[in-house]
Amino acid sequence: MFANPQLEQMTQDELRELQLQRLKKTVAWAYEKSGIYKRKFDAAGVKPDDLHTLEDITKFPFTTERELQEHSPHEFLTLPFSAISRISLWEHPTPIIRMYTARDIACNVEMMTRSLVAADISRASVVGVLGDLADSSLMDTQYALEVLGTTVVPLGTEYERAIKLLDATYLSIIIGSARRVLRLVIQAQAMGRDIKDFNLTTILCFNENLQNPLKIHMRNRMGTQVYNFFASSSFGTGGMFYQCKEHVGHHLQEDYFYPEVAAFGEETTINDPSCMGELILTSLTAEALPLIRYRTGQTVMRLNEPCSCGRSFVRFTTPFGSFN
Repeated sequence: MFANPQLEQMTQDELRELQLQRLKKTVAWAYEKSGIYKRKFDAAGVKPDDLHTLEDITKFPFTTERELQEHSPHEFLTLPFSAISRISLWEHPTPIIRMYTARDIACNVEMMTRSLVAADISRASVVGVLGDLADSSLMDTQYALEVLGTTVVPLGTEYERAIKLLDATYLSIIIGSARRVLRLVIQAQAMGRDIKDFNLTTILCFNENLQNPLKIHMRNRMGTQVYNFFASSSFGTGGMFYQCKEHVGHHLQEDYFYPEVAAFGEETTINDPSCMGELILTSLTAEALPLIRYRTGQTVMRLNEPCSCGRSFVRFTTPFGSFN
């Protein structure tokens, strides 16, 4: 099942053409509108007109987490506050302010809708959302579930209340961070209940890294299927990477992000799919706070063989074994 089969099943030629079109627009937008990117590009001696192919992105400088921490988000911001529809604080692993235009939010909701459908969520599902809407990724999730027509149960952050809702609603799917899900398990124990006694079949887990070291524990302890999302504080979205039902690596939303793999601590990019390296991502549609060649610090390996789910978006895996 697909949320947007026309895009999720694009041919590689179609995808590369779309990526190049969006990459050119994003790089030009960042150079024209963002003070820090104008300085970075000028210092590196590159201009948006130097971008003719996707591979030309390697001419442009990297963006690092340290830069996001040391500079005000206003230095990256490309628009006046009057054009901003949402501002959120992402606290993990380090506090980062993210800002979004209405179009940025729409793109995040589209990505999350695809991610939910890949986990077999539909109009017939009953889904509990664990957390509060100060979490921007959960807000996007709420919107995406409404797009799908799914029955939604807001569980909040009061865990005793959440257990009562589990009893009353017979929901089978929970979406939330690994920490919150495990706190729910502990609350059930404190109330003399076993989490396996509920009707849960699936956990959709937002993680602060590409791997979820608690996945096997959660699956065994709760008796559920676990799907992992990479909720990136730097990019401010929870739907950029998602798992399909095959559970072999994570698909990247390639029409929204252009990926590279680079040697750790070096400028060199790695094209050999059998080699591990650091994941580098560039925004392709972000309006308010685009990031160009952001060094994520995540260790990945590209999986080039087609996924049997039918999605053509590239998959990445990690060396830690918890990605699958």
